[in-house]
Amino acid sequence: MVCESAQISGGAEKVAIQEAIELASRGYRVGYVAGNDSADARLSASGVELLLLDSKSFFEETNRKIKLQKLRANFAIEEQVRSYFGGFSPSETIVHLHTFRLRLSGIVAHIAQDMGFKTITHNHDYSPVCPTSLWFDHRTGSNCTKKPMSLSCITCECQNQPWKYKLPKLTSFFWNQSVWAINRRSNTFLHISDLEQLTTLQALGQSKTPHSRIPPISGFTSEVRVPAETKQAFVFVGRLTQEKGVETFLKSALETKIKAVVIGDGPLREKLEHEYPTARFTGWLDETAIALELSMARALVVPSLWRETLCLSVIDAMQMGVPCIVSENVGAKQYIKTGENGIIFSDQNLRPAIESFASDALVQRMSERAFAAFQDSRPTIKSHVDELVKIYESCQEKHVNRAG
Repeated sequence: MVCESAQISGGAEKVAIQEAIELASRGYRVGYVAGNDSADARLSASGVELLLLDSKSFFEETNRKIKLQKLRANFAIEEQVRSYFGGFSPSETIVHLHTFRLRLSGIVAHIAQDMGFKTITHNHDYSPVCPTSLWFDHRTGSNCTKKPMSLSCITCECQNQPWKYKLPKLTSFFWNQSVWAINRRSNTFLHISDLEQLTTLQALGQSKTPHSRIPPISGFTSEVRVPAETKQAFVFVGRLTQEKGVETFLKSALETKIKAVVIGDGPLREKLEHEYPTARFTGWLDETAIALELSMARALVVPSLWRETLCLSVIDAMQMGVPCIVSENVGAKQYIKTGENGIIFSDQNLRPAIESFASDALVQRMSERAFAAFQDSRPTIKSHVDELVKIYESCQEKHVNRAG
């Protein structure tokens, strides 16, 4: 496993850590390369072999010379990574790339491919095909339509930040794509939703790299349905930034006079707390606390303006019987049937969807069907890794390594 962190700081890290622990419990030898200096205690307890590199990203580096080198890659970790990979057999080992583009950099994937390891790229976000991985234009407040690395892409200040913050990402992307050809040399792309797969394939063009689908993981399970029709709160979970659409949610909540709960933090929090004093802001919560908030929810609202590759909170909520209102930009929309177990809305027009939840009968029906949808086939870590092992085995049996 290759991941920016060995601690849970987001969805990608959570998946990587859970996969590593589950694989180790099945008797596989598992290694984990991370860019930070500490690890989740469960990894060592499970026998996972750790390489913790305590790396800095380009943005964190203070040494000017090293900072310039990191425009291409983090060469400071090259020797350690080569030595670590040298302890594994390329013919028996898969290098599973979760995240690596900031602290670790593309040097890790390049080394793995150069040493003859088969590599799998897990598309938690759009970083394999988009320099900023957001695919969102902050100037227009909508999804970016530019071709990645085209002149219009390069010159666009899409991140709502000075252009100097985009330069290192463009440079790193150029090396990963054109010089080291990491995408082209990967043996499999792992896709997590219909939306993510379609978007990625369109950006990759005529890529010959095989593609596989991997089912989601949910840590939430409930034997009893949350009676959403008796609840009043509408809940948002996520980082408080423009692209997440939290302002769309709060504006609609104010207009419809619903009870709004915002779980998360981010640069917009102070502004939003001032402008929407009737909403309740909790900050970041752990899984147990989020489950408690959802148990008191009438609906989960995911109003993202940008393309969300999946959004696991939708799966979590539905398993509890909480229907979801999701933007058409959310990958998890594939699990939603409007009027049956939730509502998909478009064009930031959230208010009608919220107003439809005034009907207790409709909410009860959607709650019951959302709950039933996952009772027979819950997206557990076991079912996830069952499919992952099949993909690993297929990669070893069928794919010719592209190293060199």
